[in-house]
Amino acid sequence: MDQDALDYEPRKLSVAEAKDLVRAQSSVIFDVAGLKGATATNGAPHAAPCEGVEHGYRIKHFWKIEGPSKAELSTALRRLHDELPKRGWKVYRFEKAKSKNQQMQLDVEDTREHHTATIEEDFVPTGPDASAWEKKGRDGLYVALDSPCYVDPEYKVGDQ
Repeated sequence: MDQDALDYEPRKLSVAEAKDLVRAQSSVIFDVAGLKGATATNGAPHAAPCEGVEHGYRIKHFWKIEGPSKAELSTALRRLHDELPKRGWKVYRFEKAKSKNQQMQLDVEDTREHHTATIEEDFVPTGPDASAWEKKGRDGLYVALDSPCYVDPEYKVGDQ
């Protein structure tokens, strides 16, 4: 196993166990957001290879919290900024995103499990330049959760 690309030894964990762990982390984010009546999109966690690590993979989970108003979503993002550190997450960034819409973005890492998450306001554009497709979207908080590398001797590139 070539660990030169990593500054840590990947933990041995089955893909199924790693997906369960990522789902649990996503649940923490959803719960801490504290949005009554909100729904989460059904994005499923998936495995992606860790370069240079034999049977190494990481779990990625992309999903979105939808339903509440823009004001409630913005309040929820501030709540995540304030409350996640009390649950062992470290805040790395809380500022306007470098995206086209420059909506607020929160970057955090769980200090125990070393999962990272980017949580960004994802508000539907309403200006004259917005496409009909963009205008059909729903306001929400977009969540991109990523695990560290794990090793599972059963994992092969392409496994989900």
